[in-house]
Amino acid sequence: MKLLIFFFLLTTSFLGSAQSNKNSQPLEILFIAAAHDYGPKPIEDFSYPINKALAFKPDAVFGENLSPKDYDALDRHWNKEAIDKRLAYLTKIGYPLPKNPQAFIARQYKLLHKHPNYHQERMKLAHALFLTHDFGNASYQFYLLDKLRPVFGSEEVATFTRILGPVDSLKNVGLRRTNEYYNIFHPIAQTLKLEKIMPMDCQKYNTLWSAAWEKTDSLYKIFEKQIEADTSSADYRTYSRLNKENNDLQRLLNKANQAGKSTEFLNTADWDKYTDIGNFYGNHYLFGLKDFPVASVRDMLKYWTLRNEGMCQNMVDRAREIGAKRIVVGVGASHRELMVNLLKAMPGVTVYTLNEYRP
Repeated sequence: MKLLIFFFLLTTSFLGSAQSNKNSQPLEILFIAAAHDYGPKPIEDFSYPINKALAFKPDAVFGENLSPKDYDALDRHWNKEAIDKRLAYLTKIGYPLPKNPQAFIARQYKLLHKHPNYHQERMKLAHALFLTHDFGNASYQFYLLDKLRPVFGSEEVATFTRILGPVDSLKNVGLRRTNEYYNIFHPIAQTLKLEKIMPMDCQKYNTLWSAAWEKTDSLYKIFEKQIEADTSSADYRTYSRLNKENNDLQRLLNKANQAGKSTEFLNTADWDKYTDIGNFYGNHYLFGLKDFPVASVRDMLKYWTLRNEGMCQNMVDRAREIGAKRIVVGVGASHRELMVNLLKAMPGVTVYTLNEYRP
C-alpha cells in the first residue's frame, strides 16, 4: 500500500512539474500592430510587415479573434448584430451542417493537409467553421477561396454557390479585402502553409467598457463646451497644447499613409501617444482640469487594461498549449503599447516589436 501511495505521489509530482514547465516554456513573439481598414485601394504594398514575419519563422499566427468557446460564453458582443446577419445568410442558403461538426472539421483539415487543391472540400470547411462560430478561421478559409476563385471550374462554381452563395458574395459572410487579415496576416499564414489562425481576443468586459465609454463621451462634451468658453484660463492652455500635439501627430500619420508606410507608423511611440489621446479623450494628460471626467476615463482604462490582460494571457497560454516557440501576433494598433508592456512582464516571454526586429 505504501508503495502505491509513493507511486501516486511521484506521478502527481511529475505531472505537476511537467505542467509547470509547459506554463513557463520560453516563447518569442513578433508583435505587429496594424489597421483594421487600409481603404479600398491601399497605397501600402505590405511587404514590410510580411517579410519580417516570414523571416521570424513563426510556428503560429495569432489574430484578434474570439475562440468559438469564448464567443458562445458571451451574452452580448459589439459585433453580434452583423454576425447574426451573416449566420442568417448562410442558414438561408440551406446547406446542412454535419451532425458532428467538430469531427467533420477535423477530417477536413486532415484531408486538405494532404490535398490542398480540393477546393470544394475547403468550401465545406469554411461553411462548417462559420456555423460553429470559429469566425477567425472561417475568415482565413474565405480568404483562401477568394484567392482561388480565378481557377474555379464550372463544377466548383456550382458547389460554391450551393454552399456559400454566389462566388462574388463573400462579403455577406464578412470577407473584407481592406483589413489587416486579408492584406497581412492571412498572406503570412498562407505562405507558411499554416492551417489555422489562432484566436486570442477577450471580450468579457465589453459591456462594462461600452458603458464607461458612453458615459465619458457624454461628460466630455460638457467639459469641452465649458473649457472652450474661457480661452484665457490655464486649463484651456493645457487643453489647447494637447490638441495641437494631437494635430501634429495626425499630420505624421497622414504623411505615413500617403507614403505607403501606414503599418510602419502604427508601430511607433508617436502612434501610441496619438491613439492614447484619441481613444481616451485626452487621457491622463487632462487629469486635474476642471470638470474633466476623470472617474469615467479611469473606468475606461480599467476595462481596457482587463481586456488586454486577457488577450495576452490567452495568447501565451494557447501558444504554449500547442507547443509553439515563436509566434507572430497581429492586433489593432491601439492595443500596441499596453500589450507589449504586459507581454514583456510575463515570465519566459520575449517580445520583438515590428520596427525594432532585425532578422
